[in-house]
Amino acid sequence: MRDALTLECPHCGETFSLALDVSEGSAEFVVDCEVCCRPMTVAVTIEDGELVDVQVSEE
Repeated sequence: MRDALTLECPHCGETFSLALDVSEGSAEFVVDCEVCCRPMTVAVTIEDGELVDVQVSEE
């Protein structure tokens, strides 16, 4: 099942959406900001197919 996340870039403060497959379970990955192109680490916690926590930090 896909879900959409809205993230705020820790570098420039702009927001953008990111598609997330909650059936994959909890994960940590690096994505580039769609606005300033700087990398950030996104950690998602998924329990029972539901998104329960999102943490975004500078890479």
